[in-house]
Amino acid sequence: MEIQKINVSDLSKRLFLVHPPEPRPDALLSSINEGIYVGKTRWLNVPVFWNFRKLINPHVAIVGITGSGKSYLVKTFLTRASLVWNSNAIILDWVGEYDKWVRQAGGTVLRLGEERLNLMDLAGLTPSERIKQIMSALEILLDLHNFPSERYDIEEALEDTYAGVKRPTLSDVVSILEKNKKKAAARLLKRFTTQGSDFFARQSTLSLDKLTTSGLVCIDLHSLPTEEMRSLAGLTILQFLKEKMRREEMKEEKGVRLFVVVDEAWKIASDERSDVITIVREGRKYNFALIVASQNPTDMHKTIFSNVGTMFILRLVLREFKDYVRQSLSYSDYIDSEISKFGVGDAALNMIFSKRSGGSHTFLLNKIDGEEPLFIYNLEVDGMSVEKEREQFCNMLYELGLTDEQIGLVKNEFEKGDGTMDATAFVSLLEKFGYSPSSIMGFLRQLEVDEKDIVEIFTLTRRRKAAKGLVDLTLTEG
Repeated sequence: MEIQKINVSDLSKRLFLVHPPEPRPDALLSSINEGIYVGKTRWLNVPVFWNFRKLINPHVAIVGITGSGKSYLVKTFLTRASLVWNSNAIILDWVGEYDKWVRQAGGTVLRLGEERLNLMDLAGLTPSERIKQIMSALEILLDLHNFPSERYDIEEALEDTYAGVKRPTLSDVVSILEKNKKKAAARLLKRFTTQGSDFFARQSTLSLDKLTTSGLVCIDLHSLPTEEMRSLAGLTILQFLKEKMRREEMKEEKGVRLFVVVDEAWKIASDERSDVITIVREGRKYNFALIVASQNPTDMHKTIFSNVGTMFILRLVLREFKDYVRQSLSYSDYIDSEISKFGVGDAALNMIFSKRSGGSHTFLLNKIDGEEPLFIYNLEVDGMSVEKEREQFCNMLYELGLTDEQIGLVKNEFEKGDGTMDATAFVSLLEKFGYSPSSIMGFLRQLEVDEKDIVEIFTLTRRRKAAKGLVDLTLTEG
């Protein structure tokens, strides 16, 4: 008997063809009128359509470092959902990165800080129902379980306010607490009623009831002065959406009626008492879908991970974050390794189908195929490479303090290199603009450049400046 020697790599290729690390094509393919196209699988090049009817629920989680393509994916997803199903969308925008896009797409931008949201509005609820919601939000933000006496005083004051004031505000609650000499409880609430921070203590200037049927709506929270206030606004809006969802009849519709996007909202995505969790658990019944996005996966409560039907994993670097996601999804060593190498727009995709499907639930996409090309800027030096979306990169430069003219000069340098620029040339340009080494180092850290690479960039910059100086001196003497 002749024994054949089979190379291990040849064997793996044969096994790959029999059991490719991807779901069956029939699970991924859909009519363009029934699903949202997101890209093609890496190995078999199968078009992937997100069809919520094939999944256990319509909820989506997106994780990845800054600049990996999260907001680009959200924009593409919502654009196609509107085209396919005429879906509405509400974006709770923590950092102000959707404002410009929503306006360009013909949507509505509401800036809290300019607009006001009365925390005491009933929005169709009874006073006792609204009091429970307000107390739930305050417990998350103020840790009221550590202040049981103050918690009781605030709840009692809310009851008295609704009973005695026709159009109550949070300022009325504080007044009742002070009148009853409940100074500690009043002090806890005053952070939301003092001048300049009273966005939730005056009569509302926006109608929450119209938001769910107004097409694309961005609620810009980043102009609010503190994370605590942004979280209070987010919690209040989610509470309203949850109750509206429950009050409306369950309907069999062709698509998702409303997408609720919660981006970088760590305070309300990590607490199990938040209504993010309720919407995740119940939204499918009412054709509501939640999209939660974060650069830090540990900001998302495990209940979100265990209940979303779809998860996009873009580039992750920190071992802590990679392990958190992997423990939830249980994918292979190979996919874990690839996630660290992803460029902008690369993604692993986990889909949990409502019907049993052969193949892997977590698989690789070639690229997120969006509505427009990804415009990428790439900083390079001696083997180091950092990619960022052009729009995001320019926004970061603007936040650093560069003028429009200076940003234009930076963009011109990138365009000359077809989107690539030497990191030392970039540092030299910022120095010409008057920025100190410490400011430039801080900016490079925001770009996720490793410390050793930052040292290398500055070392090479100094060497090249010195070399240029020597050349200039020689030319002068000649």
